[in-house]
Amino acid sequence: MTTNIDLLKFSRANVLKLIDGLTLDQINKIPDGFTGNIAWHIGHIITTQQGLIYGLSRTPMNLEKEFMDKYKKGTKPLAPITQQELDLIKSELSAQPEKLLTDLEQNIFQSYTTYATSFGNTMNSVEEAIAFNNVHEGMHIGYIMAVKHLVI
Repeated sequence: MTTNIDLLKFSRANVLKLIDGLTLDQINKIPDGFTGNIAWHIGHIITTQQGLIYGLSRTPMNLEKEFMDKYKKGTKPLAPITQQELDLIKSELSAQPEKLLTDLEQNIFQSYTTYATSFGNTMNSVEEAIAFNNVHEGMHIGYIMAVKHLVI
């Protein structure tokens, strides 16, 4: 399992590098032809990790329901985010992998609700959810890279 956690840490560090130095306006800009901005993608990354791993294992999530509702699957940006919200997202990008590792070590995940993803695979355990989450985040990193290219 450490490999998947290491990959999560690595991808999160890459996301933080990708957005480093961008202005809030750049992070909020939706380029022509896109439905999302960098803000939405990074918010969606931290929300999906919580839902796939914590939510489906019936373990308390670390994000407010209102935040989760804003970035869950099927949503899109409705308004620019504030610097305060960006700071929260950046903090979660950094903190979530370590928190997940600690929670795994403490064996807090006792059950898992089987979930069929839109990618066509079915997850049956927290371990499978962690692996799939890395795939999901990789896809969104690609979107972040594409949007960044258009907003700078």
